[in-house]
Amino acid sequence: MKSTGNGLGSWSRRDWLKYAAALAWAAPAFAQARGGQRGQGAGAQRGQGAGGQRGQGARGQRGQAAQQTGTELILIGTQGGPGVSATRIQASNVVLVDGRPYVVDLGYGALKGIVQAGLTLGGLSNVFITHLHDDHTADIAALLALKWTGTQNPGAATIYGPYGTAAMVDAAIAFSRANVEIRKVDEGRTVDPKSIFHGRDLVATKITEVFKDDRVTVQAIENAHFPERAKEKMPYRSFCYRFNTATRSIVFSGDTTYSENLIELARGADLFVCEVLGNANRQNANGRGAAQNANNNNANNGNASGNASGNANNSNTESIGRHVRETHSTPEEVGKMAAAAKVKTVVLSHQVGVQRGGNTDALTTELKKVFRGEVIVGADQMRL
Repeated sequence: MKSTGNGLGSWSRRDWLKYAAALAWAAPAFAQARGGQRGQGAGAQRGQGAGGQRGQGARGQRGQAAQQTGTELILIGTQGGPGVSATRIQASNVVLVDGRPYVVDLGYGALKGIVQAGLTLGGLSNVFITHLHDDHTADIAALLALKWTGTQNPGAATIYGPYGTAAMVDAAIAFSRANVEIRKVDEGRTVDPKSIFHGRDLVATKITEVFKDDRVTVQAIENAHFPERAKEKMPYRSFCYRFNTATRSIVFSGDTTYSENLIELARGADLFVCEVLGNANRQNANGRGAAQNANNNNANNGNASGNASGNANNSNTESIGRHVRETHSTPEEVGKMAAAAKVKTVVLSHQVGVQRGGNTDALTTELKKVFRGEVIVGADQMRL
């Protein structure tokens, strides 16, 4: 390129082609930057506007104000179970207190949903896990890795949960070890993830205060997701949580069947966010049928290995079907717990048995026969 007095240069055809190529290469980065701004701007407004209106009408329209003052619930993911969906996110919620987020569960897709809600990963410092099934924990490793990578000075984060949570956080840090070591070498990073990310195992056999800061007090107690016969064979437990703020009380059931502990924790709560098994009858039939067919097939197999397998199956009555039908709450059970606890509003989440946008009568009909308060069928990105 030949320079001229005005500094603009006298470009040859080759110079112009190189410049055009550079612009073409950079265009995706510029588009991504603009997209990120849209996600935190207009996109966030869509979540607080139309999405909020689906929740409770005018209250949703105050979404932006609620981020500045007061307490707001954001349903990040309402899908029940470990299946991967193209349209729904696994279990996750955010309690937003005067603009500060507190996360309950991080199932698969939760991080994307949190960003869609207008929040940033850097702002996530306190996460509460109800139990260690993968549909409640799949995004823990992603959170720690991406929070660390997102800035040279990532803030601290603590993951609270039942026994095994600390080990899961350690494993998540180990999972990202190569990423950390590479970036320390070629990007000059110095922060050790072990110094800022921590897991804390909680014990809550009775209602226990497990966290408190200047905006919220969190209580926990074991629910009834794991049968006593299972708890006798393992140290893992399942919790429900209550968030008490200056303006509201919100209770999360976690996965559970009917639970007296949950009723006690939820007494008088403003919002009762409860799981629901809408297709219990079909699950029961499938669960029994699958187990019976397996046993019949093994019994009819004449070889020694088949007989041994059949005997083993007959002596082990645990199955996916039995787990589903015995450790989750039917709509009637949800209603009975809500009525006994005298909560103001039931919010149905971790939904099994309905498709997104489908008929929700299977979730609400029996519930409303025993609970006279407000019932809301939750949806991803709903704000309450």
